[in-house]
Amino acid sequence: MEFAFCFEDSVFSESRDRSAGREVSYTAKQCEPQWFSEDLKGDDPTDEHTVLKFRADWLYRQRKFLKAFDEYSSCYELLPAANNGMRRDVQESQARCLIHLERFPEALEIAQALMKGVNNTDHLTVALNLQVTIHNHLGNLKEVVSCLQQLVTLHSFNPHFWISLAESYRSLSFASSHCRNGSVNFSEPSVREHSCVHNSIKTVDTANMIQRHCSKNNTSPSVLECCRNSTQLWIWSCASFIRARILLHFIQPQHASFALDHNLKTQDYIEEQLNQMDLAEESQSLITNVMSEDLLSERIQEEGQIDTKSTLALNTFTMPTDTEFKEKWFKKIQTLLLVHC
Repeated sequence: MEFAFCFEDSVFSESRDRSAGREVSYTAKQCEPQWFSEDLKGDDPTDEHTVLKFRADWLYRQRKFLKAFDEYSSCYELLPAANNGMRRDVQESQARCLIHLERFPEALEIAQALMKGVNNTDHLTVALNLQVTIHNHLGNLKEVVSCLQQLVTLHSFNPHFWISLAESYRSLSFASSHCRNGSVNFSEPSVREHSCVHNSIKTVDTANMIQRHCSKNNTSPSVLECCRNSTQLWIWSCASFIRARILLHFIQPQHASFALDHNLKTQDYIEEQLNQMDLAEESQSLITNVMSEDLLSERIQEEGQIDTKSTLALNTFTMPTDTEFKEKWFKKIQTLLLVHC
């Protein structure tokens, strides 16, 4: 029986001697300390914007934010339109300088411009993180929550985004509880006792309790709605903290040294927050079961790890609406809590 296989002559040739030339020394190019400090006026514009970028980074590290912003701006003007990566990096740096200079509206303009030019989830993550920082400084809690919900959608296995979301929900809950002019007023002891201060939430039927109390005391519909919103936000905050705790515990075996230490300290922080929120153990257990459902897949169980970061083209990704996000993560919890009680 004959085979029609043919082999190239190169298959039988002697292997290349890879040791040749190993004796030749290699001298790496070295730069003098702060080589970028001197003015450089050459024919190559690439050299000039590189110098400006390094100089601006150094000034930023020295916390000379105004000078750094000027250098970043000069660098940006020299960058070619095709160099999208460096242009985005410089724009973000400009916004960070403006944040430190407390020029928040200008920083927000840059952040919104970055949002328009995203083409993958990494770009979107950077732009959203920037907006979270700016809106936090401006006190725009609703915008902060919106951006964090998008970040959680992009990175649903990242515990730190969940912690930030939990803290923002809690802040928004307090803001809702403090509202006046037809809403909750802290000067009313009975309302404060039953709805505004959530440190003593022991029942999962808080919303019904508030409704009964407000109806009994002829509370206006606007106050009742404020109480419901505040309670709802509080539950979402608890759920987000619990989700973060689950994720940190899940990735704990992968950590060692300072990473493990940071993980454990963060878990302690979450425990402290949940203790202050005083949610009943039975309710915590129920929320834990719901918020860990997506971690029970066979693939994750077999690999024993989760991907806390992924880069995808945006044409393969659909961002849910605010309603869709809350229905996905919290609707089942609220339903089960009410049924359970």
